[in-house]
Amino acid sequence: MKSTKRKSIRWELEQLAQQSGKKNKENHSEKNRNYKKLGLNWKDVVIFSLVLFYTTLYQINVKAKGLDTAIDFDDISSGMMMRFNKNTGEYHSLYLANTEYEVDVFGLLATIKLKQTFFNAQNDWVTEGVYAFPMADKSAVYQLKMTVGERVIEGEIHEKKQAEYIYEQAKAEGLTATMVKQYRPNIFTSDIANIAPLEAISVEITYQMSLEYNQSYYELRLPMAIKPRYIPPNTDPQLPVDSNITDFGQRVINVKLDAGFELDEIRSLHHNINIAQDFDVHKVKLSDTQLYDQNDFVLRWYPRLEGTPKAAYFSEIQDGFEYSMLMVMPPEVTEKSSKPRNMTFIMDTSGSMHGQALNQSKDALLFALSELDASSFFNVIDFDSTAKVLFPASRKATPDNISLALDFVDGFSSDGGTNMAPALQIAMQRENIKAGYLNQIIFMTDGSVGNEAMLFDQIAQDIGDARLFTIAIGPAPNNYFMSKAAMFGKGTYTHIASLDHVNESMSHLFAQLAKPALTDLGVSWNTSGVEQSPSVIPDLYMDQPLVITSKVPVNKVTGAPSFVISGMNNDKTWSEQITLKSDGETTGIARLWARNKVEEMTDDLMLGGNYDVLKQEIIDLALKHHLITEFTAMVAVDRNPDASRMAAARAAQQVAYPQGSLGWRWNLLIGLMMMISALMIQRKV
Repeated sequence: MKSTKRKSIRWELEQLAQQSGKKNKENHSEKNRNYKKLGLNWKDVVIFSLVLFYTTLYQINVKAKGLDTAIDFDDISSGMMMRFNKNTGEYHSLYLANTEYEVDVFGLLATIKLKQTFFNAQNDWVTEGVYAFPMADKSAVYQLKMTVGERVIEGEIHEKKQAEYIYEQAKAEGLTATMVKQYRPNIFTSDIANIAPLEAISVEITYQMSLEYNQSYYELRLPMAIKPRYIPPNTDPQLPVDSNITDFGQRVINVKLDAGFELDEIRSLHHNINIAQDFDVHKVKLSDTQLYDQNDFVLRWYPRLEGTPKAAYFSEIQDGFEYSMLMVMPPEVTEKSSKPRNMTFIMDTSGSMHGQALNQSKDALLFALSELDASSFFNVIDFDSTAKVLFPASRKATPDNISLALDFVDGFSSDGGTNMAPALQIAMQRENIKAGYLNQIIFMTDGSVGNEAMLFDQIAQDIGDARLFTIAIGPAPNNYFMSKAAMFGKGTYTHIASLDHVNESMSHLFAQLAKPALTDLGVSWNTSGVEQSPSVIPDLYMDQPLVITSKVPVNKVTGAPSFVISGMNNDKTWSEQITLKSDGETTGIARLWARNKVEEMTDDLMLGGNYDVLKQEIIDLALKHHLITEFTAMVAVDRNPDASRMAAARAAQQVAYPQGSLGWRWNLLIGLMMMISALMIQRKV
């Protein structure tokens, strides 16, 4: 008989303790297994929890200070002043107070003086900042003036290495300084050091830009589209009483327009303007002074075209030379050329043209073929890694030959590399060039090449009497290659950015090519020592004005220099004689000539010219005419600083924590990560 006598209390407690210990051990093992699934133990979890807490706290702190609206340089659409945050590596905007544009337009040249004033609404120093401004193509900054508090600092052009040295030295000494750079071809930046708390700073830049003529009008665009930026809490955007800012929160735009020709209309696309006329000069003033806006300021003017080409010129005298800008406008309506045409179409079918770009290019080429008449000759070349030609030599545009071409184009598919040289060689060889014809080569590509210099040299050497017209379809072509290739080929470049506009743009282009306004253009001078740009003058086509700049020695004994410009207008000789005579009011022509000359010398460098000689010539020309180039830069330093201001700026650069290039917060995070690594290593050991 089994005993039912209860065992001692002590024995029962020991049994309960053993069972509890076993259960806790099982639970502990399960937790370890859970941690091991993540590669962590309890120490790792604690450390990571601290890191997560700290990171969250830091992000909250950043947002509380209003620093979460970082600016991407690629999104800049108007002038902005930004402060650099070393801890995050980000840029954040300063408060814009006002903007003022003063613009002088002579023909196709605009000289623009822009003044913008900003305010540091923070209670700490901006030890590193940057002013950024979007620039149109063919623009150049040549003057800079900065006003910080009571200080006025003006820029100087130096060789680039010397300019960088001057700026870094000034920055280290606590001086207010700025240096102009080029962030990308259409964004210029100016580094700015040491802006005091609650201080106003104005930047005044003067730059030139060459305007575009688009079918029937000239266009001036001033970047103004900007929305109010976020102002951090607990800061007052109201400016101090002794601030140099006037007309707070306003904008001013004044344009003095001398077009060189009679105008039919002046129009502002987005803003109300007032227009007053003084003889040939129109004075345009913006009516709306509201600072923040959704739209750029766009001004268009429409010249009154006539039945024959018209020439106008502007000039200025500087240092014993007369610098001139000659403009030739095509007639309003031109007859179709009496010369028959010989057209060679080159089509890029490489892998980079895959998709819509190829489909739209094929449609454009099919459209061009359908526009040929029976008097024309033509050929088609397809290239990727290799080149394939439709006919051994150009053939007449008969229905049968056009049908063969349509089948040839319909079979195009994108694949392979972008090997342009063989296709260009075929197009420019004698089998495809016909004497007595308008030989036009239509080159359709996105320009994705790496051997640009070799191709430019090939075009310049072999183009002969033919003309090269480049066409890019799509949003992001190689504009540099396409425009330069057309220049060396004495033709024009057409960019069709929107795939919806291919037919419309191609129709307009082929109408131009069928009706050249002036061919075989030339300029004859009555004096020697003339430097002219471009040296090789292209044909003049409908809606494509011609611009020539020159530098001529002034000789008071022989009188004012003159020249004759001439060409063929549909088998009729056209010419016009012009005597140079500066009116004493035109400015910027000398600088425009120098810019064009620097561009030509840069091309010579790319084509293998003497590097040392050309570099020095570019530097000399840039220093003389205040140009920022590949080898020069602009730097401005306060040479008469306030000693107390310098001391405050240097003190602002001292921080409570040891600060490396990443900032103390990131250094602390890195330290925590190193601790975690050490604990993991210790655990494994």
